Amino acid sequence: MEAATHPARTIQLGRFRITALRDASFALDGGAMFGVVPRPLWQRLTPVNDDHTIPLSTTPFLIEDDQHKIIIEPGLGRRWNDKQRAMFHIDHADGHELVASLGQAGVEPDEVTHCLMSHCHWDHIGAACGADGRPVFARAQHWTPRSEREACLNPDHLRRASYRREDLAPIEEAGLLQTFCGEVEVLPGVSMVELDGHSDGVSLILIRGGAGAGETACFWSDVVPTRNHVHLPFIMAYDMNAAASFAQRSQWIPRAAQEGWVALLYHDPVTPIGRICKGAKRFEWAPRLD
Repeated sequence: MEAATHPARTIQLGRFRITALRDASFALDGGAMFGVVPRPLWQRLTPVNDDHTIPLSTTPFLIEDDQHKIIIEPGLGRRWNDKQRAMFHIDHADGHELVASLGQAGVEPDEVTHCLMSHCHWDHIGAACGADGRPVFARAQHWTPRSEREACLNPDHLRRASYRREDLAPIEEAGLLQTFCGEVEVLPGVSMVELDGHSDGVSLILIRGGAGAGETACFWSDVVPTRNHVHLPFIMAYDMNAAASFAQRSQWIPRAAQEGWVALLYHDPVTPIGRICKGAKRFEWAPRLD
């Protein structure tokens, strides 16, 4: 009998050890998650709740080498009232909680050296501050695009529903916030690349473990939120600029497939680590199994 296989949650990439942590499960409207894609198509890909939402996750990643402990995307967090928890089906059961998950990986919050935030939407950085409103990673450099800082601290009418000032202001007030425009190498082998489309500054995060094929990992943020979004036209209605999203996806997804990048998915509730592959008619998802 063959041994059972499960989706991988830890991989080694050159000098970097990459671990998919657990923060929360939640749900968003299925139609909004798939944009103009007709429901008869997308409902074949995912379970659908009675209120037409689909199950999602928030999956932070821990990147470690001999000197650094890096969190990519802190997560949704617990600072939600009963109405919000019910509306978004927020659930931290079964060990879904950032600090506890980090502890299971043998890391304490004060050991984290960097916290990389691809953008500042509430479902991505809500866990950066704890119940007391203070930064969870009190000794870490926190990086996000300058455009995202502006959108979060001074949101206009269109952006107000996606950002919470209290998620980011305590980090800046503590002197922990670093911003950039375009592209930045946060430390050797780890870069953030600012795009647009989903939000003003949504970023890919690249981890380069070596120069060979398959030695690069990409955290896709909401550019590719789940395994069901690797097909180029499958763009969320949540994106601020669908045309820009399509243009960015048309550039980066083929490159990732051609160069064999490891893909790190933030919202996929089943397989957070895998690869994007070129199929006969479209791009496809290949999960990484342990």
